[in-house]
Amino acid sequence: MKNIAISSLIAVSTCFAAIGPANAAPQPDTHHLTQKQKNAIEAKQKAKHNAELKAKAKHKAESKHHSDLKSKQKAKHDAELRAKQKAKQKDAHHDSKTKHKDSKFEQDRKHG
Repeated sequence: MKNIAISSLIAVSTCFAAIGPANAAPQPDTHHLTQKQKNAIEAKQKAKHNAELKAKAKHKAESKHHSDLKSKQKAKHDAELRAKQKAKQKDAHHDSKTKHKDSKFEQDRKHG
């Protein structure tokens, strides 16, 4: 029984070992290529790399622009809030002065 299990295991592993390289990505044979073909392959790889770099730079610039807009909007919103708060404080201060003057006027009127 052990011999059958071991031989089956060996057969399966041998089968997978033979199938593995067949499914692997083909490797270009650069040893037998002419210099012109090698240059073409190199140029294609370089162009692809440059396109990837451009795409990354564009994405980075767009995200920076987006964050700049967000920060400008936030600053504008904060400034509006500060202006509203300042106006409220000014109104409250003005109201308290008016009340104080009214109370003084009433006191003078009672005593006078």
